[in-house]
Amino acid sequence: SILQLLIVVYNNDSITVAIDELDSGIFEYLLGEILRIISEKGNGQLIFTSHNLRPLETIDKGFIAFTTTNVNNRYIRFSNVKNNNNLRDFYYRDIILGEQDEPVYETTNNYEIALAFREAGDISGS
Repeated sequence: SILQLLIVVYNNDSITVAIDELDSGIFEYLLGEILRIISEKGNGQLIFTSHNLRPLETIDKGFIAFTTTNVNNRYIRFSNVKNNNNLRDFYYRDIILGEQDEPVYETTNNYEIALAFREAGDISGS
């Protein structure tokens, strides 16, 4: 289980654990607290992916990499982040303003999403 892996990474300095979508099934606030504890007091190394933004508020920015929309440069660290910046807010700001060298999000076309919902409803008879 994921809990067993977190226990091992917390206690053993010779362990590296990689977990895809660590946030799946974990309450957002609890996820942040678990990550804060492991980051501050854990002995092993935890590598994970997450769709949840709570880790941006609890983990040192030096340990966080972001995926980009550029297939030739998939991972970046944000530049120009100050110690007093909330990394979650900084991330949202970058989505809107695109201040990093690589885009981290492709603009959403709400019309295309609405059209896809309408067409899917027509197909399913809803």
